[in-house]
Amino acid sequence: MLQKSAEMIFACKKCKKCFRKDAAEFDETDEYCPHCDNHFVIEAIEPEARLHVEGEDARMDNRMLKDERVARDKERSLFNIRDVSDRMG
Repeated sequence: MLQKSAEMIFACKKCKKCFRKDAAEFDETDEYCPHCDNHFVIEAIEPEARLHVEGEDARMDNRMLKDERVARDKERSLFNIRDVSDRMG
């Protein structure tokens, strides 16, 4: 049976050597390869919160955009009693 351990095995991308680090006592100095001093831990960048509409380029495909200059048909709804007569048989 495997024993639980706090030891982790890393492989350096620069010098291609493997080494072990104790994850229970991980310091800032442990972020470097002991063989070539390559900094192998990259800080995570938190995405900034923003609200935007995802879609294709509007110049190529403008189906998402509503042109107010074009006359539209009268909007119909399932919840409007006057429009139900068209749909009920």
